[in-house]
Amino acid sequence: MNDSIAGSQIRFVLDAKDKEIRAGRMTGSGGKNPRGETYDFTNYYMVHNDKPHIPVVGEFHFSRFAYLQWEEELLKMKAGGVNIVASYVFWNFHEEQEGEFNWSGNLNLRHFVDLCGKHQLPLIVRIGPFCHGEVRNGGMPDWLFSYPFEVRSNDEGYLYYAKRLYREIARQLNGCFYQEGGPVIAVQLENEYMHAGAPMDAWGYTREKYISSGRDGREHLKVLRGIAEEVGMHPMFYTATAWGNAAVPEEGTLPMLAGYAYTPWIPNQPPSREYLFRDLHMNPVEEVDYDSPEYPAAYCELAGGMQVSYHARPIVDADSVEAMTIVKLANGSNLVGYYMYHGGTNPVGQKTYMNEQALPKMTYDYQAPLGEFGRIGESYDRIRTLSMFLEAYGELLAPMGSVIPEDQHAITPENTMDLRWSVRQQEGSGFLFMNNYQDHMVLPDRDIQLQLHTGKGAAFYPREGTMQLKSGMAAILPFHMNLDGMKIISATVQPLTRFMVNQELTAVFYAHDGMTAEYVIDATSVTNVDMPEGAVSKQRNEVVIHPIAGKDHHLQITTSDGMVIRIITLTREEALHTYRFHLGGEERLVISSSHLYVQNEMLICNSLEQPEFEVSFYPAPEHVLPSKYAVSSQSKRGIFGTYTFQVSSYEPAVEVDYPKEYAATLRLDTAWPEQVDDVWVEIDYEGDVAAAHIHHQMLTDHIHYGHNWMLGLKQSRHLLADHALRLSITPIRRGTTESYVNQAYVERFEGVEIGKFNEIRVIPHYRVGLIIAGREDTSSKSKSTIVN
Repeated sequence: MNDSIAGSQIRFVLDAKDKEIRAGRMTGSGGKNPRGETYDFTNYYMVHNDKPHIPVVGEFHFSRFAYLQWEEELLKMKAGGVNIVASYVFWNFHEEQEGEFNWSGNLNLRHFVDLCGKHQLPLIVRIGPFCHGEVRNGGMPDWLFSYPFEVRSNDEGYLYYAKRLYREIARQLNGCFYQEGGPVIAVQLENEYMHAGAPMDAWGYTREKYISSGRDGREHLKVLRGIAEEVGMHPMFYTATAWGNAAVPEEGTLPMLAGYAYTPWIPNQPPSREYLFRDLHMNPVEEVDYDSPEYPAAYCELAGGMQVSYHARPIVDADSVEAMTIVKLANGSNLVGYYMYHGGTNPVGQKTYMNEQALPKMTYDYQAPLGEFGRIGESYDRIRTLSMFLEAYGELLAPMGSVIPEDQHAITPENTMDLRWSVRQQEGSGFLFMNNYQDHMVLPDRDIQLQLHTGKGAAFYPREGTMQLKSGMAAILPFHMNLDGMKIISATVQPLTRFMVNQELTAVFYAHDGMTAEYVIDATSVTNVDMPEGAVSKQRNEVVIHPIAGKDHHLQITTSDGMVIRIITLTREEALHTYRFHLGGEERLVISSSHLYVQNEMLICNSLEQPEFEVSFYPAPEHVLPSKYAVSSQSKRGIFGTYTFQVSSYEPAVEVDYPKEYAATLRLDTAWPEQVDDVWVEIDYEGDVAAAHIHHQMLTDHIHYGHNWMLGLKQSRHLLADHALRLSITPIRRGTTESYVNQAYVERFEGVEIGKFNEIRVIPHYRVGLIIAGREDTSSKSKSTIVN
């Protein structure tokens, strides 16, 4: 239990000027597709269909996942709030042998692009030639280094092969650019050029041999762009990784930043500066090679997790991902991109494994929101709540400038005493951002009251007394927000989403643990508050509402203009299980204990291990028709229609043998019943590293870092019909090792070797499809408080 810092009171006068929004270096770099949809930029944000837009970008490397499941995984990304996909094209995956290009199976770039187009997911293609991505030689094929030229330079010999690569990629992308009606909106040339290289694994002798970071600056990127366009690639705009010393072309290229707190490349890493409030648009965290006020602050590599290496095994928790996103939004980022959003598995090469040295040979799970084999992590739900907020309120937030209180600049990562907070505002309205998370440290719970004094009046958090900002938590709270005529002065609840139902606005918020739900509303803007439960009072010119949080409760407000606004205040736990989909002909809020996505107009419910799960809808549909193998019951609580679905439970038949120490063999029944979509193996083991094989193939491997090892079997079910799943552990040594050469290599170890299986569980993953139709009457009886 963390100690609580009590009585923190902050009074801040917000008198900042509004952000200057004007044309910037990216203005005019957009375009229009045949449907009339458009993209463009100001100096501060992206514009989509003539409206300010804060997109969420998710990195998913198609070549690291089974192509038969690409569509499902893209739909999970879309359900998770991703509205732009990014992906590397690793040269050595496609041309491992010189002159032999492979674009089939899991390497079928065109199929992946077409799926993105089918599901209206814009795509950023990162085409190299150098990518890095923790791939062997940074993605460059071994044979390239046998030639007498300098890679990553304007050497004509190198450019010949770069052009040949680009020509092949252009063939795959033919007709797929946005202006042509395809999904590809942008291309990234190179990666971290002039900033970083990668281990030269083709060298093979020593770990201290690295590929050059480049030497020709912007001129090289200009040459690569000329080649790309010559062979037929014409994206609306280009992107560039822009941190450190990286080169950034001045025109038509969006600089994109990175934020990592758990970095294996920094030994004994101290707490990072990633969780501090700073104005990114004016002063990026580190020196950059571009004029930052001329471009939107954008991230292509916010840490969605981190890949463990043999020498560094960090655990990236969901709190860190959520807090970093909130801090970067507060700091003026108007594009958030996660690396990785979706992990995967390296393919096995014809001659070698394709991993970078000291990393797992195959697994690239990355602890990402969606991981290897489609694993769904805790951060998936955290990101989705923020993505829903950006979808609903991004147009409002995007033009708001960052206002960083002066005392925040003095806070260091090691500071555990002072509250970390800032605002974004325009014309005295905006959002308050607070963060109580710091990597490699534990911050205490804080009891606080914060007062904002703006040109529109004072906003108190809370109105009276204090609220608690718990350790590890970050929050976004509104002030002086005009919500369709209802003027919210302050609220201790976080906006989640908003949408129209029957020409009435439904606004959804959620209450953080430790913060009593409270809305303070300008009394002149409302005439009635209708609320079945909770407390409403009028204090001077304010209406103070304390609702009961939870989906079974709601309130309706009638504005002075006669508009009716329905407010739903969820609990934090409910918000983390909430989605917004277009189902049955209209927008709906869906809350479920299972994970959801939409495919072919059906709601797909995925439930790991639990054969019974609940799904709640608002507006409540007239009919919900489940798959034939699911049994359902229906109830009505508040304004939500709630359905409970039950499928026949399935206990996968498995025989587990331990043929020798540190080894296990599993023989599984692959005749799964219809309601079972996948079977997972969860392995709790002690050891150094582990590997899984089926017949002659390695399925994946694992470096032990403190979490159980999860294997999804759907991709390899056909192999398991005839072969066993073999697990092996390389034990970890605790003791001393002496090694020397005496005509041959000799190693003597004294100590203990630890390697054992604590538990192996086989877990069914259920799937139910639902057809949603019609809508029930959404009216409800409530008490009415007249406030004017």
